[in-house]
Amino acid sequence: MRWLLALGLATASAALAAPPAQQLLGWADWVGDWNGKLKWQSCAVEGEPSASLSVDATDGAVSIDLTPAGGALGKLSLVEDNGGWTGQQGDVNVRLARGKTDLDVAVRLDSGCEVKGTLSRATTGIPACDRLAAWARIESQCSKLARPPLENPARLARQRRTWTKSSGEARAKLADQCTARSAKVEAELVDAGCAPHPDPAIGMRGAECQALRGAGARLSRCSSVPFDLREALAREVVVLLAAAQGADKESLPVVDAECRRTREKLVTVAQQAGCPP
Repeated sequence: MRWLLALGLATASAALAAPPAQQLLGWADWVGDWNGKLKWQSCAVEGEPSASLSVDATDGAVSIDLTPAGGALGKLSLVEDNGGWTGQQGDVNVRLARGKTDLDVAVRLDSGCEVKGTLSRATTGIPACDRLAAWARIESQCSKLARPPLENPARLARQRRTWTKSSGEARAKLADQCTARSAKVEAELVDAGCAPHPDPAIGMRGAECQALRGAGARLSRCSSVPFDLREALAREVVVLLAAAQGADKESLPVVDAECRRTREKLVTVAQQAGCPP
């Protein structure tokens, strides 16, 4: 009995000592207008000392517009990479990482020029309502919706002004309301193919599609594969995974077979580029 009690105490202590699970970030945590100062290093032509950079998701594709930063920078498509986002266009590479409330942006050119900034976006003071505003923005840029959008931008703008003035129990109530509304918009966008499912394992019954997800993640980290090719293949993976999520019993084997063929293609590309398949 003593050893059982000791084991129970040890298990409880380990559970208490374990760090809290890290919250998974969704697209609504990234989308928005991010403002802040920029630091330019080793650049022949420097751009703006501060800027507002937009991160958007349009019809299931995420991008960042670096044009306001100056320095002849433009808009880049992004792919998920190790909990953040990366993009490449010509000699321009960009990496995004998310802090607790800020967005770290790092741009590097083949010439050695670097641009870095820690940016913030406007907040209501209620994180759940900030995410609702971001989901509404994604919804407004989804052309695949079969029905009218759930959120009205004008109405949402009016509500944001009242949210910032709320406090106490009213703020907690608003957070619950925004969470519920966000869930509806996110589900609508997932069904339309304009956003990924928040749980990657949902609906993934096909073993080949499960394997394709892993192969796609590995290829996205293979910098020796041209970015345009990586992006095109990433889109193929997204389409197939979405199909697998909604596949019925009869169509799942067909989707799974296509996942196998695509995975084999990704493995070949990775091997030719000298990356782990």
